[in-house]
Amino acid sequence: MASHDISSAKLSSMCDITYLSDDLLAKIFSLVPFRSTVGCKCVSKRWLDLISSPYFIKQFTSYQHSLFKSIFIFVTPHEVVLAFHEQNPSLERPISFGLDMLIKGSVCGCSNGLFLCCKNRYTYGIDYYIYDPLMKKCVPIPPSPSTCNESLFAVGFICNPTGAAVITPSPNERNFRVVIIKSFIKRLFEMELYVFSSETGSWKRVVMIIPDGFAFAPHWLLSFSYGGSLYFMGRTSIFVFDPYTNTRDTLNYPLEADSMNIMSFGFLGISCGCLRIADIGQNNLRVWELVEKNHWDLLHSIDISKKMSKKFCGNYYKKVAGFHPYDGDIVYLHSYADGVFICNLRTDTFEVVPGYEKIDISPFQLEIADLLLPTESSSPSAE
Repeated sequence: MASHDISSAKLSSMCDITYLSDDLLAKIFSLVPFRSTVGCKCVSKRWLDLISSPYFIKQFTSYQHSLFKSIFIFVTPHEVVLAFHEQNPSLERPISFGLDMLIKGSVCGCSNGLFLCCKNRYTYGIDYYIYDPLMKKCVPIPPSPSTCNESLFAVGFICNPTGAAVITPSPNERNFRVVIIKSFIKRLFEMELYVFSSETGSWKRVVMIIPDGFAFAPHWLLSFSYGGSLYFMGRTSIFVFDPYTNTRDTLNYPLEADSMNIMSFGFLGISCGCLRIADIGQNNLRVWELVEKNHWDLLHSIDISKKMSKKFCGNYYKKVAGFHPYDGDIVYLHSYADGVFICNLRTDTFEVVPGYEKIDISPFQLEIADLLLPTESSSPSAE
């Protein structure tokens, strides 16, 4: 009986995770979501060294990319970006992200390798700063002359819009604009906004007439840059603003689209170099592409109830979460209860991304197209 107890204790100790080799541990950690992997660094020095090693970072990114053609990175505890390992030959120094990259505060935008962040809530219109992940430097933005804590502000950020994709040594040397607009949900025909210029280091007040009128979508206070302009989602249309020339325009949603579905559960973004919009209503997932002003082509219309679980389809809060920038057939779906799904609309395949259930994340408005992997190829055991 005693010998049996000794054998059981020995077997139990041998099954302990501390007895696993570094290679096997690395494979296990590669299956864990990014935020959880970062947390594992606090368990022990061995785990810290393993997860911080260039070998593991390369294995982690390669594994997730091979499965999902993208890498989900938590840049704050509640904000996710999509990173894509597709190098741009025009970049002299590609963007580099370490596995431990977590930004303090809120991310308000990303353009040409720079992040616009806010120390508190980005909706307040104050406490902004520029973060350069390559140089690991922060540059504060002075307060706007018209901000107050009682108001909500829509935010825009654009950097080097004239095709200058070359990354310079310091974020101070890059040409960027920050735009804040006091949010309003009532349709207005005159808009007041403030534009910060990196060249002058100051804010400028701009007042413009909008002939067709515009009202912000309450849940979409962040814009994204495309073609040298910023795009803001509204209740029934899209506001387009070029902060370098102060020109503006509005785009209507697709005629057959439900503006309420787009505003609440849809997504506006870029894929294959084109502006796209998607909605999901009555389990019908639709994707349009802008051909010319106010002319949208319907690319996909799929009944997801034939492919997805009844639980997901019955979830009222399911939403389109993002587009793949290089593969026009891939769309991301998300719900708090069920997590993230990758949908290939060409093959009608739907695959869950494990580890993102019960996580309240915003749609993936930030897409990092260039991810620099470590050049070292040595394994942990060889270091």
